[in-house]
Amino acid sequence: MSDEKIYDVLVVGGGVAGIAAALESARSGLHTALVEKTILWGGLATSGLVPLYMPLCDGKGQQVTFGIAEELLELSIKYAPGHIPAGWLDERQEEYDKRYKELYPQGRLENRYMTIFSPVAFAWALDKVLEESKVDMWLDTLACKPTMVGNKVTGVEVENKSGRIPIKASCVIDASGDADIAYRAGAPCGEQRSYPSFLYQYTSLALAREAVEKKSARRLVTYRVVGANEWGEGYKGGERKYAATNGKDVTAFIMESRKIAREEMARKQELGGDTSRENIYPATLPTMAQFRMTRRIVGHEMVYTNHCNQYSENSIGLIADCRKIDAVWEVPYGSLVPQKIENLLVVGRCASAEGYAWQVTRLIPAAALTGQVAGIAATLAVQNRTSPDKLDVKNIQKVAQSKGFVLHI
Repeated sequence: MSDEKIYDVLVVGGGVAGIAAALESARSGLHTALVEKTILWGGLATSGLVPLYMPLCDGKGQQVTFGIAEELLELSIKYAPGHIPAGWLDERQEEYDKRYKELYPQGRLENRYMTIFSPVAFAWALDKVLEESKVDMWLDTLACKPTMVGNKVTGVEVENKSGRIPIKASCVIDASGDADIAYRAGAPCGEQRSYPSFLYQYTSLALAREAVEKKSARRLVTYRVVGANEWGEGYKGGERKYAATNGKDVTAFIMESRKIAREEMARKQELGGDTSRENIYPATLPTMAQFRMTRRIVGHEMVYTNHCNQYSENSIGLIADCRKIDAVWEVPYGSLVPQKIENLLVVGRCASAEGYAWQVTRLIPAAALTGQVAGIAATLAVQNRTSPDKLDVKNIQKVAQSKGFVLHI
């Protein structure tokens, strides 16, 4: 085993949540390590080819999510086509109710503070911002298991080409997406299985013609989703669901999901003409499993479905639903703090949420928000030589508000 490394804050997982946590911690002056098992930052947004930066607004012209979440939204379109709808601030709710509610009962995205982005270009932008913030980056590095003293997490053993390396930290943040560190430390968790689903990018002669006509490469490569949707509907391969926390299930999920996409594309290509293999084909495949929800902690508090548009005394920020208008949740700090474990914060899609609310907390804005708040909490914990679960939430709220956060609806 290689010599141990020592940091103020260790963030496990380089997706959007982990990046936000590491940026906040490093910018606050703490020696911060960010460990990522792949070679791209961004998680599902980049390696997973999910090119939708969901809304930071409530759909009625009111921004609800701020801070690094907004910074990353702008970075997602820094090096490639993409735009924020010019009319997102227009309060046209009455017009929407009259003309579109029956056609689009889940709401509209065209007038939301959001964007479609290029995952590859977003990855480049994340490289730059992490370098500028002096985060100590560990790519191609797998987090293996937490090191413990009693019920306190003191670090994580990682492994890469250098071998097994113990990393110690005054505070650890689990942004793994699957609560891997929390689970292996003994924290109570809940899990969900999934039907196969696949999002990939493709290009075609028709898209090329459109790009030439519009003098824009924005849709030269676009995306297609096959298999089950977020409600588990649309998969016709049987009743088998797959667990993202089981190694063989992950392989089976990926192979079945790719098979569905491959067979659909082959059917199109066999038609010939503009859909022949010369004129339409896959451009990019995801390099990580595209599970929507997998495992999450049972925290000291939880984001509940029926708490939509309700006040939470311990709120550390707001997140909006991308599918519905005027549906906002206040995220309580305790949803980032696992039960029974000290010195650990859990962020992103593996924070504590249930039911439909989990569908909201898994999205990019919520991941960025919870990540930044974890960075704030870790900074306060290190500065005061305490554990995140022992912090006074009012101090976290005060710092969040100083950074422009709105805490209550």
